[in-house]
Order: sequence, then structure tokens, then C-alpha cells
Amino acid sequence: MKKVILLIIAINFVLLANAQLLLNETFNYSSTILATVAGDPNTSATNNTVGVWYETGKASDSNSSSILIDSEPLYYTGYINSGIGKSAKIENGGSGANTRIDVVRFVSMAEKVTSGTLYYAFLMNVGDIKSWSTTAGAEENGWRDVFTIAEGGSDVLGNSYRGRLFLQQDATEAGKINYTIVKNTSISSSILPTNQGFISAGQTYLFVVRQTFTGGTDCKVEVIVNPAISAIEPASGWINGYPTDVNTFGGTYGIGIRRRNLANSANVFISGIRIARSYSDVVGISTGLGLLYSENMIRTAGKTILTENAGNISVYNLVGSEVLRASTQGQLETALPKGIYMIKFVDKVGNTSSAKVQLN
Repeated sequence: MKKVILLIIAINFVLLANAQLLLNETFNYSSTILATVAGDPNTSATNNTVGVWYETGKASDSNSSSILIDSEPLYYTGYINSGIGKSAKIENGGSGANTRIDVVRFVSMAEKVTSGTLYYAFLMNVGDIKSWSTTAGAEENGWRDVFTIAEGGSDVLGNSYRGRLFLQQDATEAGKINYTIVKNTSISSSILPTNQGFISAGQTYLFVVRQTFTGGTDCKVEVIVNPAISAIEPASGWINGYPTDVNTFGGTYGIGIRRRNLANSANVFISGIRIARSYSDVVGISTGLGLLYSENMIRTAGKTILTENAGNISVYNLVGSEVLRASTQGQLETALPKGIYMIKFVDKVGNTSSAKVQLN
């Protein structure tokens, strides 16, 4: 029996090692703010740590507070990170003129990505994205970038965003939020995007950004909303705000969440970020032993739930009803029907982990 267990664990590790997932961020922290380290990881030798959120606003910004961590995750049927962890909340920050940039690095500077294709998936719910005019001193409906791709350039990361997802509160329909993505060019009332889409305020959507490196220091960025969750990448529906944008791109090594000049009413929630080399991996479609998702060493093999340590497991169905509660020494055999479940695991010292898994 031990040999079977070891074989299962070994196969799971092989699957994880071969996966193209580069980052899985569910904001499942005990802190109330996102940034944990001040400074720029590109220029600070003491803060050059992979996987840490940094405060990287320009010196001229007021930077009154970091991005908040909200206690509730976002939900979207079928997405692998639905209902997992918590959310990042982008709001006013205490000042209409406030700008805050938080960045996480998922590879080192020496390993920045400069070829092929990267995919960025996340859930987003926009209640309000009204902006603040620093010149007129009043609310307006300007374009504001909230999610960005960080370039491994030579200056501070606040100046090195090259893939920028913009939102705009529609001026004529209060419940309508416009969106688009550009490689670098700022969007203003005088420079409007060539292509844009729209979502409804207060609803959760799945966003997938596709970044294609086209040779040298150039790339193309596109976004699609609520695509099919399957192993087949959509052939249409991708939006590029400025198809003729020719600004160079020195390579990707992180993502940013930005709060810039927002009105008092602004609130945007982002949850369940995944970065991968393939479309199927970023939306969570994989094969082998029914392994759909792994977080904090929670895995499945058939109807068996495997954990790194002993503790207590609670299993919930997708409508939130608890269907099983049991203690485990690291391997729990279940008789649950085949399907997708949410698992909460608490080890012997009180550490809590969660995962969304499939039992076969």
C-alpha cells in the first residue's frame, strides 16, 4: 500500500513539474493589505525576493495606503480559482490624487520571459471606477489602468508597465464599465482606444490576457472576457486597444495591480490570478489522475484526498453545502460521488489551506 501511495504522490509531482503554471495568486494572507515590502525589487538588492508584493509607487505619489485584501473571494462557474482565497480591493485609498502600484515577481530578472506566449487569467468585479481629475479637482469618467504586466527594464517598475488593462466608467450608462488593453500607450480623452468592450457593474467576470512575443523586444497584448473554459483556445473575441502600438517591451517578469487617481466611490475586486504558458493551463484544464488544482499540498487521486500533514478536512459541494468532515493522517479515502469539490484543511497547529479539486 505504501508503494501505491508513493507512486501516486510521485506522479502528482511529475504532473505539477510539467505544468506550465507560473503563478497562482489567491491573496490568501492574514494581512489586511497586499504589499508586504516597500521599495522596488528591480533596484533594491535587499528586497530582491521572488513572490513578494512590493510597494513601487513613484516618489511624487502620495502613497497613503496599499491595496486592501478583502475577506471574500470572487465566484465564477467553471473557473478553477472560483471561490478560493480572498480578493484584492482597489479603491480610492484616502485621496483622489493618490497613486499606488503593487507588483509581484514570478521569475527573477535573469529569467524574465522574452519569447513565446503568456496568459494571465483572473476574476474581476467592478462596482465603480469613477476617476478623479487632478486638474479640475472633481470626479470624471477617465480611463484608469488597474491590472498590468511588469517589464524587466532598467528603471523603477512604476515606469515599466507595458501591458495595461484599462477600465472606464461609462459617461452615459451608470451600470456600464468599458475595458480595453494596450501595450504601453496611455489612454485619455484625446487618445481613445481603437477597440474596447464593456461589462456590467457589480457582476463578476473572467478576464484572460494573452501576451504574444513577436520577436526581439516586441510583443502584442490582447484580452478576452468570459471565454470558454476548455483546452481549446478561443480563435476570436480577443481585444487589442491599440493594434498599431509599436512601443518596445524588454521582457516580462511580474504583474502589477494599480490604483491611480480614483474617485471616492471607486471599488474594484480582483481574485484568483493565474499565469501560465498555455490557455488550457491558465483556465485550469489539465489531465491525469483527475488533478485539477493544487494549493498548499492538497491533491487528489481518484476519490482519495492527499494532504501534506495530518489534520481535519471539510469538503463542500459547489453550492457551499458541507458533504464530509473527517480527520486525516495525510490520506483520506472518500465515497463521495464523482465531481468537483471545495476542500478546507486545518493541520494540527491550526494552519488553514483550501483547494478546489475533482474526485473521480
